[in-house]
Amino acid sequence: MKYLVNISRVLVGTLFIISGLIKLNDPVGFSFKLKDYFAPDVLNLEVFIPFALAIAIFVVIFEVMLGVMLLIGYAKKFTI
Repeated sequence: MKYLVNISRVLVGTLFIISGLIKLNDPVGFSFKLKDYFAPDVLNLEVFIPFALAIAIFVVIFEVMLGVMLLIGYAKKFTI
């Protein structure tokens, strides 16, 4: 069981880092996608539309940090 947890931790950490770096390449484009998600037809969260760029940057940074934390095993209770 411990091996499965470690393999999953490494795979998910790598996935988070790759996904975060792809979004980090174009945070403005990611904010446009967030605006689409916040639209009335989808999630109906129009209050977040003005903050889409700030949310996009925060999500990207948090995603990369979480991936690194998973890979190095820092704060296992929080990350796992």
